[in-house]
Amino acid sequence: MAIMTAAEAAALSGAELHGDPETLITGFTVDSRKVEPGFMFVALKGENTDGNKYLESALDNGASCVLCSRLPERGTALLTSDPLAALQRMAAEFLKRTSPRVYAVTGSVGKTTTKQFVYSVISKGFRTQKTEGNYNSIIGLPLTVLETRPDTEALVLEMGMSGLHEIEVMSEISRPSVGVITNIGTSHMEILGSRENILRAKLEITAGMEPGSTLVLNGDDRMLWEKRDELREKYNVLYYAFINGEADYLILEPSFPNGTLRFDLRRPDGSVSRGITAPTIGMHNVYNAAAAYICGYVSGMSDADIKLGTASFENTGMRQKVYKKGGFTILCDCYNAAPESMRASLSTLMMLGSDSGGKTHAVLGQMMELGERSAELHRGVGSAVAEMGVDRLYTYGEAAKEYAAGALIDGMDEDRIVTVGDEGSFDDLANAIYRSAEPGDVIMFKASRSVGLEGAVAAFEKLVEENEK
Repeated sequence: MAIMTAAEAAALSGAELHGDPETLITGFTVDSRKVEPGFMFVALKGENTDGNKYLESALDNGASCVLCSRLPERGTALLTSDPLAALQRMAAEFLKRTSPRVYAVTGSVGKTTTKQFVYSVISKGFRTQKTEGNYNSIIGLPLTVLETRPDTEALVLEMGMSGLHEIEVMSEISRPSVGVITNIGTSHMEILGSRENILRAKLEITAGMEPGSTLVLNGDDRMLWEKRDELREKYNVLYYAFINGEADYLILEPSFPNGTLRFDLRRPDGSVSRGITAPTIGMHNVYNAAAAYICGYVSGMSDADIKLGTASFENTGMRQKVYKKGGFTILCDCYNAAPESMRASLSTLMMLGSDSGGKTHAVLGQMMELGERSAELHRGVGSAVAEMGVDRLYTYGEAAKEYAAGALIDGMDEDRIVTVGDEGSFDDLANAIYRSAEPGDVIMFKASRSVGLEGAVAAFEKLVEENEK
């Protein structure tokens, strides 16, 4: 964690110091309610509130210093017209002093899981820190940087975005040595308007990268592959793929024995790393693990240490959590959703169903931020449900009924589809699932985070527990 004086913080941020220059800062927060003794409170202006209203409250809670655009009545303060820009400058200058090797991960889907894979690998060779929680924004990333310990050798950063130029800002702060782009999908279509603009936004990861830095890209993503000649003029570009035989690293023989993944990886020199494993399943996770392997390999790590890292992988939160409950296998993937990740999770559902011998149930809530193509993209996922042979489909919410429309168009029987509209509850949805499911079946819950579909998971688990008594 960064520990500095108010004078040092002023020098790093470019803000004007008012008060005691020797005031010690032991942490940073943008939420006055989360202030701990010794923290700097950064007063940001948002759409609905102004952090400058809470300067005195932050000081009452123990803040040693505030970064603000109006002076408080007391205490030590750093005054600036733009506290966010000052926070970002502070993080960038602090990182220049500590100089860890930075690994930056972005992409339309899979970036958090890939970040976890990269961390699992790199931490086997270096003292490593990573983005925690959702600190992957133009606010969260500088806070993550300022939490970096002085002895940190490697920093794994996730970069999300809600519009153009945000990843650019984060890259210029962190100056990655290695950048990873997982894919170019349709997330944020509502904001950016086209996949071409999404590609443009993701490639902003290069903004802070020096010539010759390493870019690790998905070679099975057509849009990323088509950029190879342009990008190779400036960067060491390494592609990984399963389908594209021209990729630098080629995934071989992927399999999923006993709830784990296993694959081999052919390296650019033709040699093959055999028996790469991880405690998760799904072809999308094979891609994620391959990207992490490359990060370790270009960092000089041994094949054995890299494989130890992938085998130590731990996923986070509600991302593709697979567990048993009362004889049912539950796949809870309620953190986020896009057409690409929906199809990946459906493939995992079918894989689990094949292993268990039970029926497969897909419980799908709405995907957000898809813009004018929302209905079309929801229907496309419904078509995939039918094409893959999912046994039963349940949709939650009015927009999610387009899943059912797509499944019907592609031949799924109407009596295998249940729709619950906005007037319904998670209890209604859970009851519908419980009436149809039997022990041995596999049930997948997936939706965008704002749907809160984990509420349906809890309601279903409650029914299972009540009927076990």
